[in-house]
Amino acid sequence: MNKKKKYLIFALMLFLMLFNILGCSAKDNTPTEDFDTFLNRVFATEVQKDTLTLNYSLANPETYGIKNPKVTIGHYTADSIKESLANSENYLATLKKYNYKSLTEDEKLSYDILKEDLELEASLGDFIEYSEGLGPTTGIQAQLPVLLAEYNFYKKEDIDTYLKLLPQVYDYFKEICAFEKDKSAAGLFMNDEVADSIIDQCKEFVKDKKNNYLIGIFNDKLTDMKGLTPKEMKAYEASNKDAVINSVIPAYELLMETLMDLKGTGTNKEGLCHYEKGKEYYEYLIKVNTGSSRPIPELKKMLDTSLSTNMLKLNTIMTKNPEVYDTVKSLSYSLTDPSEIINYLKGAIKKDFPPIPNVKCSIKYVDKSLQDHLSPAMYLIPPLDSYDNNIIYINKNPDYDLSQIFTTIAHEGYPGHLYQSVYFRSKKPAAIRNLLSFGGYAEGWATYVEYYSYHLAGFSEDVADFLEANMAANMALYCRLDMGIHYDGWSLADTAAYLKNYITDSSTIKLLYNTMIEEPALYPEYGIGYLEFMDLRNNAEKALGDKFVLKDFHKFLLDIGPAQFDIIAGRMDNWIKTVKTAQK
Repeated sequence: MNKKKKYLIFALMLFLMLFNILGCSAKDNTPTEDFDTFLNRVFATEVQKDTLTLNYSLANPETYGIKNPKVTIGHYTADSIKESLANSENYLATLKKYNYKSLTEDEKLSYDILKEDLELEASLGDFIEYSEGLGPTTGIQAQLPVLLAEYNFYKKEDIDTYLKLLPQVYDYFKEICAFEKDKSAAGLFMNDEVADSIIDQCKEFVKDKKNNYLIGIFNDKLTDMKGLTPKEMKAYEASNKDAVINSVIPAYELLMETLMDLKGTGTNKEGLCHYEKGKEYYEYLIKVNTGSSRPIPELKKMLDTSLSTNMLKLNTIMTKNPEVYDTVKSLSYSLTDPSEIINYLKGAIKKDFPPIPNVKCSIKYVDKSLQDHLSPAMYLIPPLDSYDNNIIYINKNPDYDLSQIFTTIAHEGYPGHLYQSVYFRSKKPAAIRNLLSFGGYAEGWATYVEYYSYHLAGFSEDVADFLEANMAANMALYCRLDMGIHYDGWSLADTAAYLKNYITDSSTIKLLYNTMIEEPALYPEYGIGYLEFMDLRNNAEKALGDKFVLKDFHKFLLDIGPAQFDIIAGRMDNWIKTVKTAQK
């Protein structure tokens, strides 16, 4: 089994966008501003709801009329969630007052995306107590150190803001702990194995307090800042060290202590559907995470078809070329250096993907204290008004084979997350769309091009086809497990029975089961997203026949940008008609 538990980039907007757009109320039935002005005003309001979101979204907030924003890390309470949902309802009501027919095509796209997103968000109100901000890989406590480490210092004032932000981490974690206590009282606390994983992560992070990751990296960043005097640098270093040791680390210690106290209060060691409203909550998570409007029974059929189709492909390839399996077992990539892979892929993708502006990409490595709990690699989404400098983090955890990192770099870099993010920003979409999170599109695209990249790695077609089919089959299998466990209620024994034709090792089965329990609906974000893109491609190929051009299809998907798949499919019908008309 591939130990690469999750490909996670999660493009690291983390809790920044936990509940997406909040909203603005209207006093009457007639909008008082044009649609674009309305969207820009909402963006300017919402992007400064917390300082991390603002810093990661805009390099120049003043351009959007944002001056002297409040320094805040935000809140994590049931009341803050309820307030967000109430504001979202008002925002949706305002949105619906606009005359749809009078909007431009781009405005209609923004309207459709926002409307569907907010309507889905409203249903969270039934599941507030089920919400979970913690998780071994995608949880706030896992992502926050990297977000703080990469906080952008564009000017001296950004350093001052950062140092005002750090002391707030303790109170933020205090709210998370209170939320977890409420979950415990409601019988909804995580199981002990998940808690242990998060506790171990916290222990590792706070182990060497005086040499904490956030101290050293801050000092390194100061050396890159121009205009600071030695006296200023020394004062900043002292302030940061004090905040890390006396605020950030105590926050992690508090979380660790709280989880240890709450261990044993969980009432469910299996999937979400074993909770009273767990099945309905899982349906909500699937819709949010995948961007697919299909009901879960239909998604299960898609996964079953993908699994059987790709298993058949594997058998067909091995029958035709028996040497393929041995070749794959001893496979080696000619390129293993991340920077060299990026430079190669920039050129290799030109045949099937439209051009993007030339941008820089820095390769950084995950700190040792975070290696056990973060993914093999991750990409940090750049600000929408400053996307020239991009960062990919590589995890040197010995469990991850970096000699096989070629396709991971394709996933995170070209033509994956970096490429898609830069393309989208270069088209200057409505700013509000940069605040909306569509993991199914983002991770589905990155998974789709990751599998495509096997055909760029210098392997024979049989080997590349085998690797692609094998990965697609594995992904379908993992997604099917996720739905079986959380929607159908599979026990560990049920899971083993389902896997009997694929995996028989009991420790591997237990690892897979626990992985799905830890973070429900995570794998489907990748796997269902991938299958939705493949379905779009298959439909386009069928409709256009010899008029289908892969590069043009990719351009269509990239031009639409992150969105729900039913909206993309509707736009594709028009795109197909346009292509047919143009080629008559």
